[in-house]
Amino acid sequence: MLALFGNRLAPLTYSIGFLDVPPKKVAQAMVRFFRRVHHGGKATQLTGSLEDNLFQLQPLVIASRPRILLTSTALEGWTAMFDGDAHGQGVGQLASHMACELKARGCFVAVAPPAAATGNKSLGGRQFHVLGPEQQLGYVRTIDLIENFPGRWEFETTGQPQPYEDLQAYTKRRRTDRLTEQMLTSYTAVLGLHPWQEDFYHNPSYLITNGETIRYPATLAQARTRLGLTN
Repeated sequence: MLALFGNRLAPLTYSIGFLDVPPKKVAQAMVRFFRRVHHGGKATQLTGSLEDNLFQLQPLVIASRPRILLTSTALEGWTAMFDGDAHGQGVGQLASHMACELKARGCFVAVAPPAAATGNKSLGGRQFHVLGPEQQLGYVRTIDLIENFPGRWEFETTGQPQPYEDLQAYTKRRRTDRLTEQMLTSYTAVLGLHPWQEDFYHNPSYLITNGETIRYPATLAQARTRLGLTN
C-alpha cells in the first residue's frame, strides 16, 4: 500500500495536509490561531530529518491537537502538515481551516490499511480533498472511501469534480475500486505533490505547540500496538 517510510511511523503518516504557502508563514498563522483558541501557541524551528521531526509529535493523542509539524516540500512554496492524532486522521480539519485562514489552495490525502491487515483493531480508508478559500469550510472537492465496519466500505464525493479525475471509476461495482492508491498517486501528481516519497520533504521545518489539553497520551509504539501495527 501507499506508505511514507513503509508505514513504520504510522499512524503519524496516515494523513498529510498541504498548503500553497511557505512554512514560516503557515507557522506564524497557526501560532496566532492557537493563541486565540487554546490560550497559547509557539513555533520552534527544527533541523532534523523528517523521520526525526515526526517523533517530536509524541505523545500521540485523541480528540486534541497539541502538536503540529510543518515541513517544506520540493514543490516550491508548498508546506506539508502532520499531527499526532493516535488514529492518524487529525490533520484534515486543520488543513481546511488554514486554507481559509490564509486564503490559499491546499490538499489533504490519507491512506490507512483495511481492518483485515490490522487484526480488526483499526479501520481503513483513502481520502483526497482539494482545499481552498472559495468554500466556507475550505472543502472545494472531497472524495472519501471509508471502512465503517471491517470489510464494509462507504464511498462519497462532494463538491465540483476536478479536470484530472477518473469519474468513470466512481461507478464501479466494488467500492474499493472507486478510489485506488494509483488514483491517489495520479491526482496528487497533477498538483505537483508526491506525499509518499521521502525525498519530497525537506527543511525548514517547524513544530507548533499550544496549550490544548492532552487527552489519552501514548508513545508511538503504544499507539501502534493499539492499532494492530507491528512495532
